[in-house]
Amino acid sequence: MKKIISKIAIFTTAFFFFSSLNIMAGENFNLNSITIRDIEFSEEFGNGGIFNFIRRDENVLKPKIEKEWTIMTFINGKNNLEHAGLFNVNQMEVIGSDKNMNIVVEIGRMSGQAGDVDLDGDWTGSRRLYIKKDKDREKMTSPVIMETKNVDMGDYKRIVDFVKWTKANYPAKKYMLVIWNHGSGWFDPPKEKKIADKGISHDDETGNYVRTIEIGKILEEAGKVDILAFDACLMQMAEVAYEVKDYADIIIGAEATVPVYGYPYHRFLGALKKMPGASAEDFSSLIVESFEWFYTVIGESAVLSALKASKLEDFANHLADFADSVKKVNDIKAITIARREVLRYDIVGEVADPQKVLSFFGDISHFANLISVYMTKEGPEAEKLRNKIIELNRFISDELVIDNVTVGRDRLGWSLSESKGISVYLPPAAKISQDKLENSFESSYGNFAFAKASAWHDFVTFLNSVEASAGYY
Repeated sequence: MKKIISKIAIFTTAFFFFSSLNIMAGENFNLNSITIRDIEFSEEFGNGGIFNFIRRDENVLKPKIEKEWTIMTFINGKNNLEHAGLFNVNQMEVIGSDKNMNIVVEIGRMSGQAGDVDLDGDWTGSRRLYIKKDKDREKMTSPVIMETKNVDMGDYKRIVDFVKWTKANYPAKKYMLVIWNHGSGWFDPPKEKKIADKGISHDDETGNYVRTIEIGKILEEAGKVDILAFDACLMQMAEVAYEVKDYADIIIGAEATVPVYGYPYHRFLGALKKMPGASAEDFSSLIVESFEWFYTVIGESAVLSALKASKLEDFANHLADFADSVKKVNDIKAITIARREVLRYDIVGEVADPQKVLSFFGDISHFANLISVYMTKEGPEAEKLRNKIIELNRFISDELVIDNVTVGRDRLGWSLSESKGISVYLPPAAKISQDKLENSFESSYGNFAFAKASAWHDFVTFLNSVEASAGYY
């Protein structure tokens, strides 16, 4: 989930950045320049509701010459992040589309939820926007290309339609898709609980959200993208990345929670405007580095990384070898300390889990390093394990991770520098039965592609079976 910050704080900081960087120059959007045609639709469009009307600006929707980049951002603000969604669109309008770059957004809103705001006309439903540059920091002025009054933003098929529609109308040599909302990694909570701050693309109005396996279906059905980015908490996990590895070249996300400001869109879109021919890998580094700059200046703790999808299969093999070696050595002291001290990410929340002992997400590189540091056993198998840990961490830093940044400390005071770019399911530090924990999952962990490729669930079961020696807990 994104951490919530007050309305005043958001726009105070927005004013500071926009003013101090002097990047607001540019023409205002002129409503009189738009040709609008209202077209009625009677057909039902999947689970996304009825298209009530489409607005067409002849200058932005007509067939176009292929540009260098199209940036697609799906913003589900039908929850307590509505205000943050409006803020991020206004950031994009600081830069706007140009002759080399299309910036396209779908943003959804509702009424009556926690954090509901009446800004920007207080409209509800969903709007698709072609982002144009403007000077207004608090109002979205980009043309509305399509509006849907009744829509389930938690239906993965809605994102599929958005991506297909954008590709058809705004073709480019390279595409980036940003999925924006709360996030809870691979953890899919039971739908009937309607947990508003869990799942990705959670729609408070429908109670629906996009499941982990459905994230892979989005790109399988809509077509491959060069970059898939999650502007959401906790999404840079092996389990999530593996579902999309065949449909995106690069995956950007955060191991930890993301502050409510989200990505600094004005910063990296401005950089891309200056170097439109940037490769997907170079652009991903721009995004990650701009994220570090933004949160360093603000003074908020944050992490972000970019992964090469083509390396994920090898990563799963490295993890399988590591897990097998840990089981063979069976150094109870090392396993116990690593389980207790690994850098964990805040899946449960400060109120329910003040010491993060219930969290079951942890940085895999840090976990492996801790095992190596605290090993007491010696011999050929122990030496093999040490070498496998060295090789695993070398692979993560040199081959899998393109760029990784960390700012500050977590809420317990632990340095986030131990975040090396990818996290994974690890049993919590607290003594909780595996069955009790996994009964909170909507579906079996073993259904994930990563679990099948790496046998990681078997390793989690092994870790849960290890009896801690007296004094380690």
